[in-house]
Amino acid sequence: MNLIDRASTLLAWGSRLALVALTGAMLYEVIARYVFNASTIWAFDLSYMATGTAFVLGIAWTAKVDGHVRVDAFSRLLPPRLVQRLHGAVYLLLMMPVVALMAHHGWLRTLRAWHTNEVEMVSVWAPRMWPLYALIAIGLSLFACQLAVDGVRQLCTARTTEESR
Repeated sequence: MNLIDRASTLLAWGSRLALVALTGAMLYEVIARYVFNASTIWAFDLSYMATGTAFVLGIAWTAKVDGHVRVDAFSRLLPPRLVQRLHGAVYLLLMMPVVALMAHHGWLRTLRAWHTNEVEMVSVWAPRMWPLYALIAIGLSLFACQLAVDGVRQLCTARTTEESR
C-alpha cells in the first residue's frame, strides 16, 4: 500500500512538471508570436499533451488525498461506518475495474502507436504519439491501483472502527 502511495506522489510531481512545461511553452509561444511575429509549429500539440499529462499523472495522488469531487448529500445521512463500506465497495467493485479496463486499452493503444509509428496529424510538427499514450496508460494504471488500495483502506477502517466499539 505504501508503494502505491509513494508512486502516486511521484507521478504528482510529474504532473507539476508538465504544468511548468505547459506554462513555459505557452509563454514562449506568446512572445514568439506577438513580439517576433514567428509562431511555433509545436506549441498547440505540446499544450494539449502537457495538459493531458498533468491531468492523468495527478489523478492517483488526488485519490490518495481524497481530493476528488464527491456528492455527499445522501452519505451525510448515513452512519460513518456504512459510508466507509459503501466507498470501499464502490472503489473496489466499480471504479477500479473500469479504470483498469481503461488503462488496459491505453496500453494497447500505446503498443499499436509504437509499432505503427503513429504521429499526430493535426499540425505540421507531427510528433510521435506513443509517449503521450504511454503516460496516459501509466497514470490510469496507477489510478486503478490507488483505487484498490483506498477501497481496501475504507473497508479495513470500517471494520476496525466497528471492532473497537
